[in-house]
Amino acid sequence: MRRATLTATAAASVLLTGLVATPAVAAPGDPMPGWDPRPEEAHREVAVAGSGRVFVDASSEGGYKVVSYLENGYGNDWVRTENDPGTWAEIATGENGYAVDLRFSADGAARYRTHDGSTWSDAATFYDDDVHATQFAANSAGDVAVLLRLHEDGGGGTVLARLVHGGQWVVQEVPGVPADVPADVALNDQGKTTLVWAAPAGGTADVRRSVVRAGSTTLTPPTTVGTVNDPAPNLAIDTDGEGRETIIGGNLLWRQASTNQLPVYRLRASVHAQLVTGDSATRVVWPATTETGYAVRSVLFDDETQRPQTTLWSHAQPPSGCRVTTGIGNVALGVGMVPGGRSYLAVGLRRDVGTDGTCPDIASLLVVDRQDQVLGEEPLGYFANGEEFQVDAGAAGPVTVEFKNWDDGADPVGEDQPDGLYSLGFFQR
Repeated sequence: MRRATLTATAAASVLLTGLVATPAVAAPGDPMPGWDPRPEEAHREVAVAGSGRVFVDASSEGGYKVVSYLENGYGNDWVRTENDPGTWAEIATGENGYAVDLRFSADGAARYRTHDGSTWSDAATFYDDDVHATQFAANSAGDVAVLLRLHEDGGGGTVLARLVHGGQWVVQEVPGVPADVPADVALNDQGKTTLVWAAPAGGTADVRRSVVRAGSTTLTPPTTVGTVNDPAPNLAIDTDGEGRETIIGGNLLWRQASTNQLPVYRLRASVHAQLVTGDSATRVVWPATTETGYAVRSVLFDDETQRPQTTLWSHAQPPSGCRVTTGIGNVALGVGMVPGGRSYLAVGLRRDVGTDGTCPDIASLLVVDRQDQVLGEEPLGYFANGEEFQVDAGAAGPVTVEFKNWDDGADPVGEDQPDGLYSLGFFQR
């Protein structure tokens, strides 16, 4: 499962004309008692452990004040550890306070630190080459698998690196997967690592899949999952707690009926679809346009049952003057799931800054149960153009929502400017 455990009926498809919350039954509600929001001038990778403790890796964007640290806490008790600057990061958690943090520096080297429940280890290098991009997965134990995409001047290939909790890094080349093709990785609770990638051929691409079993370095021969009408498709894979894989390639979705069967085609979704999994559930969500505005569609795989497609959220077109462009690209999503299958959907509409006060804040966190009922909706406030939401939750503790809330069109020292470049909020459940 990705990180810890990272995110329908017609009653949920009421068209909203503004941020009017649906009736709240087990809504996310107010911030957790004693949990203050944490603004920061940096994006943070966030992972919620099964105990409810929250782990954070903060790393600022270029052009802003340098911010670089690791942090973990519960309530308002936070412990911060300074960290070397990096270009991007990943973080995962396991049991008994264990966590692993990956940092990728400007020189292309890949480094890591582990948390033993009380302190972080010193930074160490697990791959020292010209890495320019990664795909990352983790399971509930805190084991991690990462695809390292190498620059062309270094050969332009792909490397798989894996770290089992308490073990040593295992690093191997992945033959036949150039660094410039879409790819993704999943790691299940039994230790099986699955790779998927796109093999372009003209205007189409074959979606291919290969597996490395726990304790092995042998990649199974590639099998073709299906073919999509895009040489560089949107590509994602995730696995539920029982090990069943779900794959998105372009606007198509494939899923395993059981762990010993190949994925089979299940539905047509969207090139903007996202996956999230729990112990035995998988939810796929994607944005859509309607005659009057926007919507978010979803399909839930509840154990072996595929529930009907439903609408979880909809909103009318904002007032004239709030938009630059139209289309589903204006809908930003983030989704998380707790182990039992309840989902948390963050959704917002990208818009221009409204100087005349006519542009409303259009961003909400929705709670969705395993029967596709929207249990509640909580406004998130100002949401900046061009950024996605990050939603995470564990078996206990808060649901975290991180997103960019800096208003680039506002006075940098004015009262209307949020206190920080990014917002990190905590919601009870």
